[in-house]
Amino acid sequence: MKIISERISTHGQSNTSNKFTVQFYPYFNRVVVLFPCEFLNLNNDYMNIETDYLKSIAEEIAVRQSPDTINETQADHRLLVEARRLEKAIVSTLRTIDNFTQRDTYHNDTLAKLVEISDLLFEAHNRISPDTKVLLDLMTAIRQILPGDISPLLRLSKAFLFIQKELIKTEWESYHKILLDHEIEPKLIAISAIPFQRFIQRKDKLYWGDYTWLKGYAAKLDAIDWENADCNSKTEALMSLLIGRDFNHERFFVYCKKYIAARTGAFTTRLRKLQEFALCEKLVLEDTQAGLPAFNRYDNALSPRLLKWIREETDAIKNAAAFEDAPQKVEFNWDVDTTSVFYKYLMDNGVTKKIDLKTYAKQIAATVSTVGKEDIRWETIHKRLYSKDEKYLTKIFEPLKAIVEDIKFFLKR
Repeated sequence: MKIISERISTHGQSNTSNKFTVQFYPYFNRVVVLFPCEFLNLNNDYMNIETDYLKSIAEEIAVRQSPDTINETQADHRLLVEARRLEKAIVSTLRTIDNFTQRDTYHNDTLAKLVEISDLLFEAHNRISPDTKVLLDLMTAIRQILPGDISPLLRLSKAFLFIQKELIKTEWESYHKILLDHEIEPKLIAISAIPFQRFIQRKDKLYWGDYTWLKGYAAKLDAIDWENADCNSKTEALMSLLIGRDFNHERFFVYCKKYIAARTGAFTTRLRKLQEFALCEKLVLEDTQAGLPAFNRYDNALSPRLLKWIREETDAIKNAAAFEDAPQKVEFNWDVDTTSVFYKYLMDNGVTKKIDLKTYAKQIAATVSTVGKEDIRWETIHKRLYSKDEKYLTKIFEPLKAIVEDIKFFLKR
């Protein structure tokens, strides 16, 4: 096959630095022409489809229209013509770009620019005018070319949110009635409304990822089988759904903690509490779906936080058990000197087994505490075993005398 090469000039320029080699490949009865990427200018021309003219038209419309003087029943003719031209150009470009990264960038950048233009028209009168409808239709057409590649960070236009408000409000009213009919716990119903309410109230900027999350949540609510849900209650079935959707709102996180605490608190024994925590941990793990976007992309995922809290609670129970099971010391109302002398007399009189004094001092330190000292060094006790100070002996003598008198009384009978 013969390959014919020819150098041509770009944009009619004669400068040799702007000339490129174009190759002609004979292919059956056709000629395949290969242009270099630089000639097609993929990195510039394709990534910059002109939206400035559409924006200038929108700005003119916005200036001349005020809320008191808008009576147009049809869209501006220039806006309509330019929107149609731009739609064809954008669609053609999207179908031409082979590089996935370039195509996605171009797609989302274009949509972002159209959102700004749409907001210009909507803000002029805060309603869906024929002009605003043109931009909405244009954005819908562009989104449908690559519906799965829309960035979750694409801001939603004000006109789109205006339309969705009533639709989503009606949708939530239907779900609210279903949840009430199934006697879902009222606090959980209020929490489950949050994803819908942020579209109804429109207090914050909302993005494409927020919209798709809501649509996925609504689809799950439609699909749930309330009568055959594999849960202890219908309230738990809704909790399971929300955990699966990674509804990481702080109110739901707190609700889950309180719910689990109530379940485990119903048991009195340490073992049953631990078993219930283990069951709750298993349920959270089973409900968790890896890879799904969270409700709040700027906060930590729900399941790892819940699992961490459960483990901390079980560790606290185990640590408390270890503390409770540890040997408890006998608390003497004497000081360490008096206590040491007392124990020495016990061994000397055969009350305790006779052993070497170092070992004896260690045994005493491990089993007793004295006034002001919960833990005593065995070396301190060992030094005081031989004390004959009268004040210490008096402290021992008085209670022992009372004990002896009491015993004598019963021995005489």
